[in-house]
Amino acid sequence: MSKFFSNETLKEIKNNESEPKKIDKFLSKNEIDQLLNFKKKSAKRMVDREESTKIPFDWKDAKILTNLKKKIENETGKFEVKDFEPHFITTRFPLRLHADTGKDPKDIIFKNIVIPLQVNYKNENLKSKSHTVIFKNKWYNRSALFTTKTQNDYDFIIKDFKDNFVDIVNIHDFKKEVDKKNNNKVLEYNKSIFLITKKFKDYINMLCKTKRYNLRTSAHITNNKKFDIKIYDKYMSHQPYEDCQSLEIDKALSWEPGSLLFWDRVRIHSSDNFLKNGIDSKVCIAIFSSK
Repeated sequence: MSKFFSNETLKEIKNNESEPKKIDKFLSKNEIDQLLNFKKKSAKRMVDREESTKIPFDWKDAKILTNLKKKIENETGKFEVKDFEPHFITTRFPLRLHADTGKDPKDIIFKNIVIPLQVNYKNENLKSKSHTVIFKNKWYNRSALFTTKTQNDYDFIIKDFKDNFVDIVNIHDFKKEVDKKNNNKVLEYNKSIFLITKKFKDYINMLCKTKRYNLRTSAHITNNKKFDIKIYDKYMSHQPYEDCQSLEIDKALSWEPGSLLFWDRVRIHSSDNFLKNGIDSKVCIAIFSSK
């Protein structure tokens, strides 16, 4: 793969690198409640898909946000946000292997910053931990999703009739089958069943027009080293096993509301398979910082 960052920019990025870190009880319950209340009031900004919902914000939008940035910088050092707005994100399907390095080769990228705010369980009596999995492997190229399925850029996670998440490898091929069906009819597709309605057709049309941000690549696979199957079963079962080849886990940072997690933006990382552990969804603040 061709070089992305200049030598000068790359040197600055590497000078700012450090180990992944977690700070427990970074926020008080009152601060968490204020942030969740702000998120609720900002719903009109929502970018909504079945697998996730994002609500962007500006630090100047509220005093709690202005204070939050200062509080974060006390731990990480000063930073800016350049290529992607800070945002609240609700994830309903686990994020897969990726790196948030952006698209600007002149950007001195800094830290991924995540502040968990809420974990929603299917059964409140059976609570398990969720994690962000950080790998030792680094990626000095543009933002990427790491997969052996690199033949297209049209895959999306959607829900079927039974409310199960399904990975549609090519949304355009799927749309052709959807368009053949009249409303209120059933479509069987790759062992899943979908109820066709006008709303469903509109949603699929919208996805077909969506431009994906991340490069799809298998260039993270640099050797024949197989991924530890026990670690795969524990954390990574939402991702095809072959995609994990060459990777080595560094830390699995557990999610507790009010904690602060941060790591270098060049680090390959992923969610764990929280659905397997009885979690319906997770809410956090996500920040892609730069120097």
